[in-house]
Amino acid sequence: MDQFKAIIVKEEQGQVIYGLEDVNRDSLSDGEVLIKVSYSSINYKDMLAVQKNGGVIRNYPLIPGIDLSGTIVHSTDNRYTEGQKVIVTGFAMGMSHTGGFSEYARVPADWIVPLPDNLSLKDAMVFGTAGFTAALSIRALEEKGMDLNKDPRILVTGSTGGVGSIA
Repeated sequence: MDQFKAIIVKEEQGQVIYGLEDVNRDSLSDGEVLIKVSYSSINYKDMLAVQKNGGVIRNYPLIPGIDLSGTIVHSTDNRYTEGQKVIVTGFAMGMSHTGGFSEYARVPADWIVPLPDNLSLKDAMVFGTAGFTAALSIRALEEKGMDLNKDPRILVTGSTGGVGSIA
């Protein structure tokens, strides 16, 4: 794993450019856990990351991708073990921390969520950050007393994009 592929976003002569490049571990941001990336979804922020004045990436070059699913290949944090399947969504990934559009990602352990038993790595990124956000919203409603038997329907207003389509 001396070299691997990643999408790199750069600013050159006032223009934002991007492409697939060979990189190494030194290209990755700091973190306690190294993950072999299986999937990363494409989000609105990822589109903005490759736009001039998109407001997502402040310092170039950077690997975009605000989420990922994959398998841990190395961890210095005892909560996570080699071979464990995980999800990482949000935080600073793909903005100021190298993201999921790479064969490998290194992330802080606190950003990791173990992959639920009933979800595949692929399905986790089919739902992606938007699905995870919608699920957390429903969970919060349930924790506040919403119950499927007494509240079988939920009206979601003002929703657009990924979260709204899943909600």
